[in-house]
Amino acid sequence: MEIEVIRPKQFADMARDYHLLVDGKEIAVIRRGTTQTITLPEGSKTLKAVIDWCSSPEFQVCDIGSGKIVVKNSFASNFFKAVFLPLYYISLGKEKYLKIETSL
Repeated sequence: MEIEVIRPKQFADMARDYHLLVDGKEIAVIRRGTTQTITLPEGSKTLKAVIDWCSSPEFQVCDIGSGKIVVKNSFASNFFKAVFLPLYYISLGKEKYLKIETSL
């Protein structure tokens, strides 16, 4: 199965790459502001994005309907969260730091 992975340009993490894991194995490095096509191995079940010690929750491959996903920082688009919650996201919320969403 081929999917298109989109990482928008966000100020947070602009100098760092995200790593995309499928069933716990790295299959791609996602750079800021890029769109790339990735072939998932047959029988893949979960996706997860990782940056340093932080990650996204696991995302089920069967939930990818359009063949496109967006991987982004979960707080960068909200000014309040970007100013007041970074310490939460790098400590207790480290598994919610990134977000994977389906793209329409």
